[in-house]
Amino acid sequence: MDRYEFAKRLKSINVSEGVAPEILYQSVLPISEALIKMMPNSLFRYRPIDSNNKEKLEQQINAFKNDKIYAVTADKFNDPYDTLVRYDIDAIKLFVKNSVSLNTLLQIKKYLEEGNDFPDTIKQMYPDNYIDSFKKQILTCDVKSMEDVVEKHKNQMLLSIDFWFPLLAQISKRFVTIACFCETVQSIVMWSHYANSHQGFALEYCFRPTLSKGIENCGIYPVIYDDERIDASIYMTCSLLRLNGINIKNPDALSHIKCALHKAKLWEYEKEWRMLNYSPRDVFDNKATEILFKPSAIYYGAQMESSIKEQLHQIAHNKGIKEYEMYIDYSSKTYEMQYRPYVHK
Repeated sequence: MDRYEFAKRLKSINVSEGVAPEILYQSVLPISEALIKMMPNSLFRYRPIDSNNKEKLEQQINAFKNDKIYAVTADKFNDPYDTLVRYDIDAIKLFVKNSVSLNTLLQIKKYLEEGNDFPDTIKQMYPDNYIDSFKKQILTCDVKSMEDVVEKHKNQMLLSIDFWFPLLAQISKRFVTIACFCETVQSIVMWSHYANSHQGFALEYCFRPTLSKGIENCGIYPVIYDDERIDASIYMTCSLLRLNGINIKNPDALSHIKCALHKAKLWEYEKEWRMLNYSPRDVFDNKATEILFKPSAIYYGAQMESSIKEQLHQIAHNKGIKEYEMYIDYSSKTYEMQYRPYVHK
């Protein structure tokens, strides 16, 4: 099982929000099976250390000391396309124009007057009070009033699309918080980019045991590298309606996961996995969320200052976890960092 096969499985699953738990479980079972097959025994989290910034230095050390993994919103990432949703605004507008029409409304009115009710698929997507109010409005309106209602709401919806969707695309970056991991601890690029040019450290985690019992409100998945961005038009439309007070159910309950995992192929060298924290949160709150999980080992960067290494060593020793130090093997034919057990002097 590789990332390509995982991507195909994830894309093929379309299950609506609000379905019975047993249906949801059966629907996502192929994803769980894929993760069991492909998750490495260890994943690594590179951490920067800046000795000139005392506040950030203390944050990193305290996070390690207290077994805290901080997950942040994607608007803080270095790639502006990261989790940025794609939507076809022309197709959405065309859908609104074709769907919100007097003829459609008249057909619905006739259908209701004959003693019928809205289909279950429609009722499941909207709150009961909204359905009841809409039904009453349709049954009591005359044709002229209905024409006015249709045109008014259609124009409002079209205008709101132009205004809201660009903003919503940015807001959607805050729907979940994300913590990033890598499959290898030997990447010279990862040490250079994410650990302050080898002055930082990396933590090793074993998440495989959590696949059966899980981590509360979190999931761990491989990043999907693709040159084609995911189409999130339906996801965006549902999000817009929710922000306007309509508790519509998304026909694809995994939308937030799919959007958070897709990334441009040029980032493929990172071999990234992501822990998604999808606890309910205020999207306008940019604070990081905390996830408690103890690392199994620490790796000291080849350029780490000895005084900082000593602080981290004391914490690692108290935790009883393994310690390693990175180094360059001058006889190696590869451009990989090497590591060996750390011996405290």
